[in-house]
Amino acid sequence: MNLRKVILAFLAARYPAAYNIGTIQARINRCGLLDVSATAEQVRADLVILASEKFKYVDLNPDHVTGTIYWSVTDAGLKQWHLDGALLVE
Repeated sequence: MNLRKVILAFLAARYPAAYNIGTIQARINRCGLLDVSATAEQVRADLVILASEKFKYVDLNPDHVTGTIYWSVTDAGLKQWHLDGALLVE
């Protein structure tokens, strides 16, 4: 399955929560929907694409105290997730 769709599904099902890359990577790799495990760099690259002006499906939320970046789905991402069939990532 497409990594971007799995990432979007993971975040959309947990709206409005935000997660860091490590948590997203661990959860999507455990779900069994990917043919091969995703690396942190692959997850980061796809999050950047999903956040781009073209899509605007996710947004980054920096923690200014720790410097950690958390990612959450946007309204546009929720709509796309529903259009994709509302895939559940356990």
